[in-house]
Order: sequence, then C-alpha cells, then structure tokens
Amino acid sequence: MKVRRDILLLGAVAVAAIVVGAVLLVMRPGAGVDSFISEQKARVAASRPNPAHAEAFRATVCSAGPCVLVEAGGLAILVGAGEGAVDGLKSRGLMRADLDAVVLPDMALDSIAGLPGIALGSRDVGRREPLKVYGPQGIVPVVDGANLTLAGEPSTRLSVGVEKEDQGLAGVVLFDSGVVTVRAFGGRGPGEQRVYRVDFEGKSLVIAGCRSRPDQIVSAARGTQSPAAILSAGSDRLSAASESECLPLADVQEAARQARFEAILLSGLRPSTAIPGAMDAWQALIRGEKAVIGGVGASIDLSPVKPVINADR
Repeated sequence: MKVRRDILLLGAVAVAAIVVGAVLLVMRPGAGVDSFISEQKARVAASRPNPAHAEAFRATVCSAGPCVLVEAGGLAILVGAGEGAVDGLKSRGLMRADLDAVVLPDMALDSIAGLPGIALGSRDVGRREPLKVYGPQGIVPVVDGANLTLAGEPSTRLSVGVEKEDQGLAGVVLFDSGVVTVRAFGGRGPGEQRVYRVDFEGKSLVIAGCRSRPDQIVSAARGTQSPAAILSAGSDRLSAASESECLPLADVQEAARQARFEAILLSGLRPSTAIPGAMDAWQALIRGEKAVIGGVGASIDLSPVKPVINADR
C-alpha cells in the first residue's frame, strides 16, 4: 500500500508540473514556443544554400584546414578539401549541388581529408553527377582512394579533371568557361604545391596554401591588374618546430610586395587563429602592414571597384 501511495504521489506531482507549465505558457502567450521556432528558423536559414549571383566574385574561408570557396560568374570552385570543410560549407549555406570543381593545393592529408565528405555533402543538396577534382602530381591515386570510401552512384563519385593547356609562365589552364578562368602555378614535381588564380572580368584572385613557394605567388600575379590574394603563412616566433613546413610570414610578405596585391587576406595560418590568443599574436606581427588577418568565415569580395575584406569569423 505504501508503494502504491508513493506512486500516486509522484503521479500527482508530475501532473501538477505539467499544469503549471501550461498555465505559464498561457500567461506568456507563445513566448517559449516563439523562441524555439525562431531559433529553428535561424538554424535552417543559416544552412540553406546561398549561392552568389552571376556578377559576383567572392571567396570565403570555410574551415581551419585548407578550404576556400570561390564564387565567380555563377561558377563555384572549392580550393582545398581539408578536414571540417563540409561542416564549414554547410554551416554557412555554401554547400552547393552545382559545385563546378575542387582544386587541391597539394596531396598532403590536411588538404584532401575532406574529399569524401564534400562529395556526399554536394549529393545531399542535389548533385547528380561526378564531381571533378584537379590537383598536382599524384592526384589520380588520391581520387581513386576517395572513391573507394564512397558508394558507386554517380552523384557521390569523384573524377579527375582534364587540364586544358600549359601556357608556361602564364600557368596551366585548368578550365575556361569563356568568362571565368582558373590557372595553376607549380605542382609539377613530387610533393610540390600548386598556387591557383581565378580570373573574372579583368579581376584576379590568387590563392596560395601553407606549402607554396614565394616564386609561385609572384608568378601567379604576373600579368594581372590589381590582383587580390588569400595567402597562408607560418611564424617561427609563434609556432612549434613541427609546423615549420609552412612558408614563413616574412617570405609571404616579400612575395606579396613583389606581386603588388591590392588586397591581402592572411588565412590558414600556423599556428591557427582558432587557438586562444593566437589571433592577437598574429595581429601584432602584421601591425602596419597592408594585409588583414582572417579566420574561418572571413571573406574577400572582388565585385566592387576595390576588393572588400570581411575578417569576421
């Protein structure tokens, strides 16, 4: 009988709690419900694809690993597919079914780890054909390996893009839509990284990763008018010896001066700006310089007359 009374008592308490909650909701019409609905709408809106219009020319840093989405003339090119790339694209509404290509700066694990995720993410938002992947020497086994982890349907497959023309000092033309051109510089030797340049309506954006060389950066800017750049760098003063493979900041700055970039977004830095205190340390290193430090979510917009950098993370 005592157990039974305890059960009845617990039941009464639960019912009372429900009634009180209902009364509070009635007394504050829709407050809790409206708040919940607003949060859900904001979350959905943030993840909804947000493609740039055909006249836009912008690039967004999409993860701490190598990942920059370039949108130009209605095309979308992903530079780098590092770990976290797919989550970064989705969270910013940048995951697209019409992704035109992925171009890899090198074959290092931190540049290719996100390839399978990108293929699946693009399929989930409507992709129905294989995704083209371009890269330096060694790209074929990387794509084959990624495909082994994916299902056999075309929408989740990756294919090696066929490069168009090697124009020597003017770079290798990966593809040319007639409006947008993507060129690669370097990457001919084993382990060598590529620097990429996207051209649209007389404007150019150079993207150089952590393992690029100064001469590649300068070559990529040659022959352009007021180019902008997203450049990665390392720092002997801030990083451990294990991260010394990244091109030193001083070398990046010298290459940028020779290239005469009109706007420079420094991102993909080592140590990462996501580490507590690292952003302030990097800001101190470049004080007085033309470059802007940007973390994940930073962007550069070349659509206006002069490039606009948004360093918000």
